[in-house]
Amino acid sequence: MKVEIIKALDLKTRTDLLVLPVCEDRVMQGGPVLQLDKLLDGTLKQLVEEEDFKGKPGQGLTFHTMGKAGALRVALLGLGPEEKVAAERFRRLAGRAAEVARKYRVKSLTLACPVPAAPGLEVKQAVGAMAEGLSLGLYRFDKYKKEPEGRPPYTGPQKVSVIGFGADGRPYTDSGALKAAVERAEALAGGVKIARDLVNEIPEVMTPEELAKKAGELASATPGLKLRVLDSKAMARWKMNAALAVARGSDRKPCFIELGYAPRGAGRGPGLFLVGKGVTFDSGGLNIKPGEHMATMKMDMAGAAAVIAAITVVARMKLPVRVTALVAAVENLPGGRAYKPDDVVAALDGTTIEVGNTDAEGRVTLADSLGWAVKHKAGRIVDLATLTGSCVVGLGPHTAGALGNDEPWLDQVCRAAGEAGEKVALLPLDEDMEDDIKSEVADVKNVGATRFGGAITGALFLQKFVKDTPWVHLDIAGPAWADKKRDYAPVGGTGFGVRLLVHLVERLAQERQA
Repeated sequence: MKVEIIKALDLKTRTDLLVLPVCEDRVMQGGPVLQLDKLLDGTLKQLVEEEDFKGKPGQGLTFHTMGKAGALRVALLGLGPEEKVAAERFRRLAGRAAEVARKYRVKSLTLACPVPAAPGLEVKQAVGAMAEGLSLGLYRFDKYKKEPEGRPPYTGPQKVSVIGFGADGRPYTDSGALKAAVERAEALAGGVKIARDLVNEIPEVMTPEELAKKAGELASATPGLKLRVLDSKAMARWKMNAALAVARGSDRKPCFIELGYAPRGAGRGPGLFLVGKGVTFDSGGLNIKPGEHMATMKMDMAGAAAVIAAITVVARMKLPVRVTALVAAVENLPGGRAYKPDDVVAALDGTTIEVGNTDAEGRVTLADSLGWAVKHKAGRIVDLATLTGSCVVGLGPHTAGALGNDEPWLDQVCRAAGEAGEKVALLPLDEDMEDDIKSEVADVKNVGATRFGGAITGALFLQKFVKDTPWVHLDIAGPAWADKKRDYAPVGGTGFGVRLLVHLVERLAQERQA
């Protein structure tokens, strides 16, 4: 998909689809819309009234111009109230534009981006968000589907033209800034697509070793990115007995993946460690899941996919921050050698874990990854994990839970999430609930004493392994997977967390330069 920045919107220029965002109750007040109505002899105003199109969020009106304008079709898409317009509104709108483009299999598309006088919103931000949303909205994982004979798969328009307008209605003249915003958006979207592909791949293919292989391919194609993989024997030498215990029930060998990025000028001090849960399939082990809960468990490595994809984008963007991504990749199956309830396993740092439930396996594998990060002198840690169903019950399917041991670091992560358009809600790391994970036979138990507050007890368990290192835990069990399409997020793996992490590293880069 080739994207070009244009400096003027000529409504007589040929394009298959023209996308015009409009604010609620201001549909016929925009310059391009009024110009288009004039070209169409006033029929646009009549159509808007007949279809009761108000420009509300999610509302759209697509029509054929019958040759009276350069655009074959026009899509008016609602932004909602002018005072509530933000970058995420443009991102979601562009995701809907992608659906229109797919429906009509357009080859050329023009995105007009009028930015109202919204607080804190710049034209380049809105244009970047639209480019990002369009790219993400065009994504499909369809490698196992057959297309109708003679009909090639649609991958998106070959040419996309973008123009931004300021609050005064005039075209934005800094094309260099818009080009940079679009390039950054394409890099972010590319990372999200990497994560989506990893999560959506079938579990027969996406084994721990395959995940390591994919990480290797990304490292080979990305200057500055270095891969280290420990096989099960090396993991045993490092005393990663927690992750190895989870893996015992499967004949798929586990592995530990480390991706490192250490650019010149980043210094040798403590770096940022990104830790992802990498359970490539989770049956629940001997505490086996009901069938309906096992159906999407190929997504239990969504945290791993996010950190692998994010560090790839960071390296490709050449951000001046030292970053390391860690994944203990395992399968959790109920084989003859599977770990059992009442087992006690020792993590890398020597902490002993009583197994109360084999379906609380993610935190057990993360214990070794977090221990590795601390042992290798992490300055700050963020972990992403599809950890608990209770977080989904509490926050719904679109929001991740955030818990941490350092308020300034937690604030940084949450601000990055807001900038990225990824929803995160703070949950308390309630020390009063530590008694729930006390064990009579080990240092800690991997499940709480009650069914209440599972997201909190899960985080309290993880906290045992980060010691005093500033750390944030993101429980992404809800937003990592979508059961139905929503704007620019398709059914399946969403790639949640990639953009958040890249925004976070960008914030750290700015912090270094300040």
